[in-house]
Amino acid sequence: MLAMVAVAACGDGVVAPSAAVTASLTLGQTAEPPAYGPWARIVEGTTGPGALYAIYVPTRWNRQTVTVAHGFRDVSTPVDLRDQDGLYATREALGALGYAVAYSSYSENGFAVKDGAQRTHQLRGLLASNLPATPTKNYLIGYSLGGGVALTLAEKFSSQYDGALLVCGMVGGSRVQTQYLGHVRALADAYFPGMLPGNVLGVPANTVINPMTIIGTIAPNPANQAKLLAMASTAQTPLPIDPANFFPSLLESLITGVSFHARGINNIVELTHGFSPFGNTSTVYSVGTPLLPAAALTPLLQLANATVTRYAIDPAAEQYLSHNFTPSGDLRIPVLTVHNAYDPAVPVQHETALLNAVMTAGATDFLSQRVINRYGHCKVNATEISDAFGDLTSWVASGVKPAP
Repeated sequence: MLAMVAVAACGDGVVAPSAAVTASLTLGQTAEPPAYGPWARIVEGTTGPGALYAIYVPTRWNRQTVTVAHGFRDVSTPVDLRDQDGLYATREALGALGYAVAYSSYSENGFAVKDGAQRTHQLRGLLASNLPATPTKNYLIGYSLGGGVALTLAEKFSSQYDGALLVCGMVGGSRVQTQYLGHVRALADAYFPGMLPGNVLGVPANTVINPMTIIGTIAPNPANQAKLLAMASTAQTPLPIDPANFFPSLLESLITGVSFHARGINNIVELTHGFSPFGNTSTVYSVGTPLLPAAALTPLLQLANATVTRYAIDPAAEQYLSHNFTPSGDLRIPVLTVHNAYDPAVPVQHETALLNAVMTAGATDFLSQRVINRYGHCKVNATEISDAFGDLTSWVASGVKPAP
């Protein structure tokens, strides 16, 4: 149905061709680049403070809209309308099917869940002012961090949206994500002291984790290999492993975890006004799925618990993460999620946390979850995205929940 291209959702893409136009806009101004292909009208502009947006209205509009929320972007990169998450291919495919498409840059990069939800929801009014009639259906698509953005809107404004597709989304909430990455960094520091710059609560400005440093520390050293296996065996840090590529994928999962931590931790601490967003003071690092015999694993877990640096999460930081965001689970519209089983950046535990919240709220009729047996972050192909979006729209139209 929908020929989309899916790519890594948390990476930074290239700058959009229209960036030169949007960069010159001041607050409230708009520009209309030339229409092409399926589009009758393209509108670009700004909302406050400094968020760019784009609205694409097709020639043969089907009276339905799709609003797309993008994934994480490094704070050091421009705020722009770049091609991320396969956005351009998705937009063109949706336009060919008659959907109007809107998306925002958000006002800021980094851990922008709160700002992303505000700026993405602002597109509702902008769409209304640029469409020839009132839409009959309004859909959300969110990738990675944008999955949290889209889920926030689906829960808070269920009367204004009809369905949401969340791909590799941070759907279990900010606390699930920050705790996982914090535990990965804490245990990496305990097992491999001095390997990484900074610590759990911050890294030097502009830090980029060097994968070769990690590989060189662990790969040639059997004792360090065992420590990495112990990390992956720990319930708090179940590093994803590709069954077909065991040890290289395990190294990649560690590299990904500490890299994403380094890319985001300074910004998160800034958002929480300098307070600690991570806590492990009462954590007993324990066995999850063991990858070592008990005789080898037990002393390594004892070592971790004895040597790991302990951090106390600040109540104010915890409240910030809770508000921005924790899923209530009180779904009123269909929500379909797609997640890789072995995601090293946004672990599949997010899906479990979301399901638990939805079950507690008694709203399982509105949640369908698909887990793809594949390693990687947002490694979801075009057919899988197309099928998921088609099933979501059919679900909204018929009221019949699709199979997982």
